[in-house]
Amino acid sequence: MQTQTPELTPRTAADAPRTSTPRDAIVRGPGEGEAVWFLDNFITVKTSAADGASFGVSENCLPAGSTTPFHRHEAEDEAFYVLEGEMTLFLDGGRTRRVGPGGYVHLPRGVAHGFRTETALRMLVLSDPAGFVEMVGVAGGPAERRELPPPAAPDFARLEAACKRYAITLLGPLPG
Repeated sequence: MQTQTPELTPRTAADAPRTSTPRDAIVRGPGEGEAVWFLDNFITVKTSAADGASFGVSENCLPAGSTTPFHRHEAEDEAFYVLEGEMTLFLDGGRTRRVGPGGYVHLPRGVAHGFRTETALRMLVLSDPAGFVEMVGVAGGPAERRELPPPAAPDFARLEAACKRYAITLLGPLPG
């Protein structure tokens, strides 16, 4: 059986969406960007809706043993690119994957997921600029220092409210 290759239409500058506000380049060096403490994470927001960016990027640093709730983004895709460390990714249907340095994960909207860090982890998170990167600022807060936050019990009510605002459904603890 022969596979049909879809015909691709080249894009031109005339095809690009028009914006009413001129934009400029966004350049952030190492350690530059909004510093946020979110749960037990230290996050540096590299681009967000406030920048007028078409996608959000954050550099996330997490300690070994950090976990997310099992959750689903209803309105945005999310992607991870692991720079350092390892995590176990949990997906619908009991599937798990180990992801280490250089590993990339793309999660289309609606795919339930969560993860546990096996070691200290540093990764880039890409998402809608008005989605995850904005949610962490609402659920977390400005970092007092550019390092992991001091240990503290999570504020689940604040997390739930922020997730609801940004169309992220919390599904409970990680499976298994």
